[in-house]
Amino acid sequence: MSVQFYLFDVDHGQSAALHLPNGRWCIFDLGATSTFSPVNWIVSRELQPWRNNALARLAALRAFKFLIATVSHLHGDHLADWQNMTAYGPEFIRSVQPDQEYLQDCRDTNTDQSWPLVLGFAQHVASSFSGSIIPDYGGVMIRQVSLPVGVARQLGGDANARVNNSSIVTRIDVYGNSILLCGDMMKEAWKAIISDQGQYGREWRPFLSNIDLLVAPHHGHRTAFSIDLLNIAKPAVVLVSVVSNDPNVDSRYSQVPVRGIKIGGTDYSYISTRQKGHIKVTIEQPRTILGAGTTYWKFGDEAL
Repeated sequence: MSVQFYLFDVDHGQSAALHLPNGRWCIFDLGATSTFSPVNWIVSRELQPWRNNALARLAALRAFKFLIATVSHLHGDHLADWQNMTAYGPEFIRSVQPDQEYLQDCRDTNTDQSWPLVLGFAQHVASSFSGSIIPDYGGVMIRQVSLPVGVARQLGGDANARVNNSSIVTRIDVYGNSILLCGDMMKEAWKAIISDQGQYGREWRPFLSNIDLLVAPHHGHRTAFSIDLLNIAKPAVVLVSVVSNDPNVDSRYSQVPVRGIKIGGTDYSYISTRQKGHIKVTIEQPRTILGAGTTYWKFGDEAL
């Protein structure tokens, strides 16, 4: 039995997915490009067993639904695939709980092209996730935390920072391995949360600790680099969703306290989509209760 984690190559945006042991799919952010839709790729993959049977394929298409879709915050590069998603559920949605000030900041920081999509998402589905219902993740633990938009505003910064700092952060624990997806939270938010001696610090510090795969916040940009986060997470490797030639990526993600891993005889501490394209990590169930599942990596077209 295994779990597959994907970080898709969607240029400047971000989209990750998890294929659970029970066969269900979770997707975390909905970035896409004009030539690649993670949502459509996942659906096509699920329909492959019925590629030679038109009726069975149609029935499977009608039955398929994502289990959960998380949109970390309301910027268009994390929402480009939303319209494709609407045909396939999801059963659960998790996103920011916006107020009018937050939506105004979103309007000021989205392009004219992406704003209608963002507004439509906010109006119709951003509040539909029910915290009282726990989806069946097939034995995988998925937890999510975020700062309320009003609290994020108190950290200051410009409109872009105010939107980013309320990002949903997701932790996945599977077969003794932990994955942390950081949304677009910026460095001032990490510092405030980790140093907080009240409710937020008590909740967040254990949540951020002991991480194997850390998906860097805000596409690895310097504005989101936090030594406080790395010191508490101590990740084995940092993954970055970033477009080619982006000059803002912080090189410190390849340094201590990142522990580093070996893949195919090569040492890695930092792996980006601009270097490797799509990234797939398969985590096998260990043979003993105390053991950690072995990870297997594929990159580029081989990851799909």
